[in-house]
Amino acid sequence: MHKLSGVVIAYNRADLVGTCLKALSFADELLVIDKSSTDGTAELAAPLADRVIVVPWSPVVEDTRAQAVAECTFDWILCLDDDECLSVEAVRFIKEELRQPRADVYRLPQRHYILGEHDERAYYWPEYQPRLFRRDAVEMRPTVHGGMVFDPARAWNVPPESGVCIHHLSHKDVTQWIEKTNRYTSVRDRRRAPHAGTDLAEFAHHSIDRYVGATRPHEKGSYPQAVAVLRSLYDIIDRLKTWEEENGRDGVREFQRICAELERQYARELPSPNRARTGRLEVVEAGAPSVEQASPGATGDRGTAEWLAQAVEGLRESIRAIRSASERELSDSRQRIAGIEAALVQERASAEAQALALAQSRAELAQAQARERDLEVRLGAAQAQTYASRAEYDALECELAGLKAEADHFRTALEAVSAQLHATLSSTSWRAMAPLRTFSSRHPGVHRALGRILRFGWRLLQGRPREAMDALKGRGMAAAGLVAATASLPPPAPPPVRFERFRVRSIEPAARGPASEGAPASGHRILCVSHVLPYPPRAGNAYRIERMLGWLRAQGHEVVLVVCPLPGEAPTPQQVHDAARVCPRLLVLHRTGQIDANFAEAEAWLAALPGKPRDFRALLREDKAGLPSTAVRDICRTFCPDALAELVLAMDAAFSPQILLAQYIFMTRPFALLRGELLKIVDTHDVFSTKAHKVAQYGIDDVLALGEEEEAALLARADVVIGIQPEETAHLRRLVPQRKVVNAGADFPVDADIGPPPGQGRVLLVASDNPMNNKGLRDFLRFAWPLVRRECPHAQLHVAGDVGRAVEVVPEGVHILGRVEALRAAYAQADVVINPTVAGTGLKIKTVEALCHLRPVVAFPTGADGVGPGALAFLRVARNWYEFAALLTQALREPPHAQLAAQAEALVREFSASTVYAELAGVLHGE
Repeated sequence: MHKLSGVVIAYNRADLVGTCLKALSFADELLVIDKSSTDGTAELAAPLADRVIVVPWSPVVEDTRAQAVAECTFDWILCLDDDECLSVEAVRFIKEELRQPRADVYRLPQRHYILGEHDERAYYWPEYQPRLFRRDAVEMRPTVHGGMVFDPARAWNVPPESGVCIHHLSHKDVTQWIEKTNRYTSVRDRRRAPHAGTDLAEFAHHSIDRYVGATRPHEKGSYPQAVAVLRSLYDIIDRLKTWEEENGRDGVREFQRICAELERQYARELPSPNRARTGRLEVVEAGAPSVEQASPGATGDRGTAEWLAQAVEGLRESIRAIRSASERELSDSRQRIAGIEAALVQERASAEAQALALAQSRAELAQAQARERDLEVRLGAAQAQTYASRAEYDALECELAGLKAEADHFRTALEAVSAQLHATLSSTSWRAMAPLRTFSSRHPGVHRALGRILRFGWRLLQGRPREAMDALKGRGMAAAGLVAATASLPPPAPPPVRFERFRVRSIEPAARGPASEGAPASGHRILCVSHVLPYPPRAGNAYRIERMLGWLRAQGHEVVLVVCPLPGEAPTPQQVHDAARVCPRLLVLHRTGQIDANFAEAEAWLAALPGKPRDFRALLREDKAGLPSTAVRDICRTFCPDALAELVLAMDAAFSPQILLAQYIFMTRPFALLRGELLKIVDTHDVFSTKAHKVAQYGIDDVLALGEEEEAALLARADVVIGIQPEETAHLRRLVPQRKVVNAGADFPVDADIGPPPGQGRVLLVASDNPMNNKGLRDFLRFAWPLVRRECPHAQLHVAGDVGRAVEVVPEGVHILGRVEALRAAYAQADVVINPTVAGTGLKIKTVEALCHLRPVVAFPTGADGVGPGALAFLRVARNWYEFAALLTQALREPPHAQLAAQAEALVREFSASTVYAELAGVLHGE
């Protein structure tokens, strides 16, 4: 169903605007454009609308329609005047029509109420008005009664007998009709009454006959006849005003001319007054007593009357003198004004000449400025081309140097291996062992056993019994140099793990600590399912899961975390015990069926588990063709095997959670089998339908790449979808518009006490060893680091995390730290942090982490994904490796400053839990 914007243009309609807006309450957005009303219309409309926009007054509604349409958000618009109200049938019709529109413009029947009454026998029924339309189907113009232009072939007239109509409460009485007629016909840009010839009387008779003839029946003195005459009056007045324009009539100017001529005749032919007059302004209020009523003793003696008569005559004489003086003064003033007017005419002519000269000068200045801007644009383009060429040259130079270094390294290694191989093949022992090699190739098992026995004996003879036992058991191959020989090969696939049976093993319960502390469990029961063990967090996704679960517990929710690691990523027993000590209510499902639990209720809750899981491929009918594809279903079974699906169903029955929170869309596999009232939420972490496209151009293959339809099918299994940053959240909303999609990144504590950068030229990179991080580091060392070292020879790069494994040849000034337990110390000693990842999706956790340690960050645009505007000011974003090196060099050369520390409060607000999880909190509270 299409979204609808409703908009009403209003002016001084306090008596009607409430009814008009109540009929539009079904609209997805409701706006009121108020033309500076003085009767409280805007205040009355505010509680009924989403926005009330006050604009300057103008005489007709057409002046404002284009702005009203521009303010609307959605493509479908219902635009009404303030005296128009929809019928109930019209509301139902519009709501139904928006499901599948049959036209682009809908012309609705309009029921006029003139003189307070509607009569279908009158000339105006039915009359149609285009009020519902698609934005791009109409053009708004300021022409009165002709301001909306559209293609009639794209419009549809709604039948009047359907009951769909607009109640047009237009004219209460004749006075309002005449006032509107005068106002509308005074606008030059209006649709005028058609006419032929100059006979005005004939036009008036024709207009009356036209509208009276359209009434049914022709009853004299009836309401239809009255409104017909009223309608013809509009056309007659419109024609007379057109006639004025055609004949150049200007009554105001003529009146001024006549008065001036008369005054010149008075001054020339009439004698001047013989005395000055001074008039007194008197205001007589209604009900004031007359002279006879106010004079004392009106019926008294004659002397009093004569005294009053003399007084009145004296007053009259004074008035005549004042009037004479005033007329002389007025005559003198008029003469002075005439002189001033003549001078003004001369000054106006001089000013117009100066204005013309100024306009010419401005035109010449504009041309000069345009030429200057053109030259600046050309200069800028030339400089940009020069910089780009220089950057390309430097990048190629760096790449060539890196390739030469790699070639020298491999050449040296190849020469050493060749020499060793030649020496081996030339040796007597190699020739003597030929029969033994033939035997071992035919019997590899015997060969391996003999090898272990020989290594055991040799090391035992050397006094190394522990290494001898390792050799006997088949270990110690790395010491023989095999790791170096196979370093460039892809890691072997983990051996398949055979599921044995479900069994619960109790482990040490969690102690009170930061991860376990929170408000008493007064909120929801939440079951969280993940393939990542987030304690302690080793990567961005683990950190985000840990922070979100901590926030949920702090809000009073009871959370049980179920972790089922991927094949080949099984945690060690020590890692499970470490996690169990800090995470309350933890279940770790191993691929063998063993379930490690650190809370007492687990064994009772899981008692109903069968020995082995059911075949969920059959239960979910996953072999049926359709979406998701077979490849995607295989990925889902890897993330969520049958054993995990069986465990989730058992927890759904025993724990009775109100909310299931799945980490990644591949964990949605068992959603269809869970209770219907269970709120199912999926935390996406990544948008997999865009991830492959974003990283493929950099030569990185993503095995988890999905099509949009496949991803939408997995997302649609959930009731609520969580996006990790605004851009991806918007994309998810387009994929599953029928689902609630909210945004929730990761909250971070801001370390305000870490102190300023030490200014020692240390650069820090913290990252895990995923393909995008590995490529970013290798390319940085190849293209940017030589440029940085050339400008800042003292610069040192410290690489923390597993990403250091990607560096085969460590350049000068680079230190590979490996995993660092206390990252705060690494950040405290750093001057600048880099994120050289050129592609990727999601929120860049390590970028945010560096900012919250109050350190400036240099990154590519992808490193700023999901970072809010409050923190973007502290990022230096590069577009290529040359610019990356330049920004890093600039940051190292600048003296340490406390800009980030001064903005710590803004960062606290940006990354606080209340800000990050605001939309998710609304979902949990049922909003």
